[in-house]
Amino acid sequence: MIDNNHSVQLPSASQAAVQDIELRAKIFAALSDPTRLRIVEMLASCEEMSGSEIANYLGISLALFCHHSKTLAEAGLIQIRKEGQTKYNSLKRELLFDCFASFTPKQLETTTVENNSRSN
Repeated sequence: MIDNNHSVQLPSASQAAVQDIELRAKIFAALSDPTRLRIVEMLASCEEMSGSEIANYLGISLALFCHHSKTLAEAGLIQIRKEGQTKYNSLKRELLFDCFASFTPKQLETTTVENNSRSN
C-alpha cells in the first residue's frame, strides 16, 4: 500500500531509454494489425514492392493499403520510394531487428545493469 504522505521513488530512465521504449511501443502498435503484419512479412521476403503489387497480393484495395503503409512508415518500419507514379515500399530490417533484439537476454541484462548504475 502506498502512503499518500510519501512519494515513491522510481529509478529514473534516461531520455534516450524513454524515447527508445516509445519508439518500440509505436512499432509494436503498428505490427498489431494483421494486415500490417502481413505487409511486413511480405516485404521481409523481398527487397521492395509497389503498393499495387502488395494490395493485389493481399486482396485489399490500394486505398486500404495506403492507410496501412502510412502507419508503418510513421512507425519507421518501411521506407517509401517514388519512381514516376509508382511508390515502392521496402522494409527497414535493421530497425525491426533492433526492436526485437531488445528482448534478448543479453540486451535485457545490459539495460538492467545500465539502469542500476544510474540509480546508484
